[in-house]
Amino acid sequence: MNKRIIYITSGSIFVFFLLSYWYRSGGIRDTDILVGVRKGDFEIVVTATGELEAKSSVKINAPDALREARIFQVKIADLVPEGTIVKENDYVASLDKSEIAEKLRISEVEIQKMRNLLSQNRLDTSLNLRLERDEVISRLFLVKEKETQLKNVKYETPIAIQQAEFDLKKAKESHQQAVSVYKIRQQQAYGKMSDVAAMLLEEDYKQTTLMSLMDNFTIRAPASGMVIYQREWNGQKKTVGSQVSAWDACVATLPDMSVLVARTYVSEIDISKILVGQKVRVSIDALPDQKIEGKIMQIATIGEQRPHSEAKVFEVKIELINTNAKTQSLLRPTMTTNCTIVCEEMKNVKTIPLEALHSDTQGIVYVFVKDGRNILKKQVLVGKTNEIEAIILQGLDVDDEVFLSSPQNPNTKTFVPIKSITN
Repeated sequence: MNKRIIYITSGSIFVFFLLSYWYRSGGIRDTDILVGVRKGDFEIVVTATGELEAKSSVKINAPDALREARIFQVKIADLVPEGTIVKENDYVASLDKSEIAEKLRISEVEIQKMRNLLSQNRLDTSLNLRLERDEVISRLFLVKEKETQLKNVKYETPIAIQQAEFDLKKAKESHQQAVSVYKIRQQQAYGKMSDVAAMLLEEDYKQTTLMSLMDNFTIRAPASGMVIYQREWNGQKKTVGSQVSAWDACVATLPDMSVLVARTYVSEIDISKILVGQKVRVSIDALPDQKIEGKIMQIATIGEQRPHSEAKVFEVKIELINTNAKTQSLLRPTMTTNCTIVCEEMKNVKTIPLEALHSDTQGIVYVFVKDGRNILKKQVLVGKTNEIEAIILQGLDVDDEVFLSSPQNPNTKTFVPIKSITN
């Protein structure tokens, strides 16, 4: 009996030391995480966030006549809240009238000055032409007088007759000259008054245009729909106090909610993977239960730098293609979207997590594989990778289990190369 106890105790101690040695020499630890080689579908995806917008929309613009009035920027003084449902011709916004009011004041002053100038020109013309007419009449009387004198000397000496004829001729020339001067003065006066009248007419037209433009500073909806604020070049929405340019007069939009797109931005690193027509899985932060499909409809050809970012990005538009009536009623422009763009799909391939891959200084890629109670260091041939997994072309079977991190004493593990790999 005692011998049996001794044998059992000795065997237990031996097993204990054997296990301790095995663990110390690099066996599987409780903290080690193993995963099996997965066989199934594999995707290479690009993820990006964005926001919903209508594929087409009606613009609510400031008046077209801003440039004609030489008003190149104007502030938004008031604007209905975003999301307001309006009908055609409903009030949407009003623009700041201070600049156009100042232009109207200046125009009124100019009109009054021109009216005064025109009135003064008429008075001066009337006075000057009267003097010229009196001169013409006076010269005409002188001609009549010389004609009478010529008749009275017809029986006198030839010298007297010759002198009378000369005087008559000179009087007629003087009269003709006075008539010519009168006509020139008359044309000059009428031309001067015409110039002033034309400037007055032009200023009147300008004032009428400004008054009509001021009426249009109250902006109304061109159609029925939901008011969505317009974004500026820097991505900020136009609100009260924002400037509206004469070259970009859009204040807000009325989107067509029947067709929505997700507008997102892809980094220059990933843009080469994106193609028009690729499938996209779209999720909405505000509607986490809604699963929406989409497809790439447009990719920008020129990159841009977004605010608060140093990286260049490309705008990508994704059309939603399977929204039903219920989902459609829940969607709103500017909702935040999470877009998973499926760039490439492969079926029935073996994959493992990227964390399980290791490489040495010679570029050989390997994994640590559980082999019973042992751990092997097996070389693998890696195919394409995505953000979390890698395709294994050679070196592993579906039943294999790999370590997510290096086990104890990794350099002591038996290395198993792949003979068929050619460098």
